[in-house]
Amino acid sequence: MIKKIKAGNTQALRILIERYKNHVFRITMSVVHNEKDAEDLAQETFIKMMDALSTYQSQGFKTWISRIALHKAIDYKRKLQRKKEELSTFEEDNQWSDNNNVEKEITTKEVRRRVRESITSMPDKLQLVVHYYYLEDCSYKEIADKLAIEEPNVKMRLYRARKWMKTHWKEEDF
Repeated sequence: MIKKIKAGNTQALRILIERYKNHVFRITMSVVHNEKDAEDLAQETFIKMMDALSTYQSQGFKTWISRIALHKAIDYKRKLQRKKEELSTFEEDNQWSDNNNVEKEITTKEVRRRVRESITSMPDKLQLVVHYYYLEDCSYKEIADKLAIEEPNVKMRLYRARKWMKTHWKEEDF
């Protein structure tokens, strides 16, 4: 059936999706615990499956698609967690007086400006990864897609970037 789908047979694709849609939904639902989000993630899983089908090596399709679904759901949950952390930080910041908020905002902007300038002193391979992860809040997957590299490479570059920053940057500068 995979060979038919690779050859462009849309009927085979429909059959495959119909066969695995409940399984994929259960996996995403077990991670996100929200029916609407789980449905969206199941759809995204099948889209990702179509994109990655050329790399599939005909070994355990159910396991392969399960991993795609699980990773999609985990990435989504991490992104939600990051947004919650940003929101709670924002709410905490807003509990201060107006003067403190203005001062903190100016300080934060100054720190961000210095960080952007300092990123340019990093090795080229690390600059974009740091920029996307810390300044644009992209996930590993989003960064991997933007840079056309694998997710483990993104993780390794971030690890190396953190190590580089600890060695070359002074904490008091930021």
